[in-house]
Amino acid sequence: MIQKLSIGYVPYSKDLSHPGDRRRIGILKDSLVHKLEIDSPLDGDLLVLSGAANLNYWIRKTNKPIVLDIVDGYLGERPGFVKDALRNLVRSINGSSNFSAITYSRALKKACFNASAVIVASSEQAEYVRPLNKNVFVVLDDHSELDQARSLRDKNSMKVTQEKYIFWEGFGYTLRHFKILHSELDNFMYQNKYKMVILTNTSFARWGGYIGKVETSKLFKKWFPLSYANIEIVPWTIENVIHKASQCDFAIIPVDTRDKFANLKPENKLLSMWHLGLPTLFSDTRAYKRIANAIGISSMCIEQEGWITAFRNLDLTRVRESTPKMIHYIETTHTKDILVEKWQQVIEAVLAKDA
Repeated sequence: MIQKLSIGYVPYSKDLSHPGDRRRIGILKDSLVHKLEIDSPLDGDLLVLSGAANLNYWIRKTNKPIVLDIVDGYLGERPGFVKDALRNLVRSINGSSNFSAITYSRALKKACFNASAVIVASSEQAEYVRPLNKNVFVVLDDHSELDQARSLRDKNSMKVTQEKYIFWEGFGYTLRHFKILHSELDNFMYQNKYKMVILTNTSFARWGGYIGKVETSKLFKKWFPLSYANIEIVPWTIENVIHKASQCDFAIIPVDTRDKFANLKPENKLLSMWHLGLPTLFSDTRAYKRIANAIGISSMCIEQEGWITAFRNLDLTRVRESTPKMIHYIETTHTKDILVEKWQQVIEAVLAKDA
């Protein structure tokens, strides 16, 4: 076992509050195994770079082993030149890339090639990184911060009403995926007197996460003309997520699988719903389909054109039957201790390689 190390880390947020920090390498902060060096990351025994880091800048600055933590499938998306160049331009302006790379894909590929190891968030993403780096590790997010909701649901202490609720949570920019089902869901909620809780930003940037402004309430008024009165938009906090999830009957995760970037998303959001104890209907992305087939809940995995049928045939008793399987899966494969050990394995492998 490696002795306690100082790990230099370039984060999304200095206090590690961003989910890309606290749910990933941030879990080592309380493990008493290693120290995270954020203020002076170059002083660490190795350097870990988040998706918010200017990768090539930090790679040039250090002579220590380097680990990239890439949680999105940029390399599998293969965007057109204009989109790729604009993405790099925006990221260069905010400090998370460099103008000289021209496209973000080029910057990312160069960084993968020069790193000691690359961490990705799914086996699907790993396929696109292995040609660039032989040391690729799959490490998922830690969602143990949400586990309290399961005990609340078990005790039924928060279900103070007989009204039926659907749950969704996420960043504002992912709301666009409601476009694939909003009409069907609007009719379903109106006809069956369902309500829906949306945990998200009350407003968010329209382009690139930084430019323009969209009011979340205006989107839902447009998309849900029949049932908007039954939609509750709640600011995202861990406390609000736990509280509201404990009141809901099931969750949905719609994803437009024609979007290559979205289709390469890992199973993190689905697992977070299971940590909340919520049976979930979800789109058939590559990662979601893999998990659904592995544990035998393929009926919960909805094809792009299948949402109309899914809502029409919705049976809450059948939906809830998936709960034991999903709880068993996260408790045997996705605990905080398991994820800490995966990070430890990455660190040991990198230091052994560079010894």
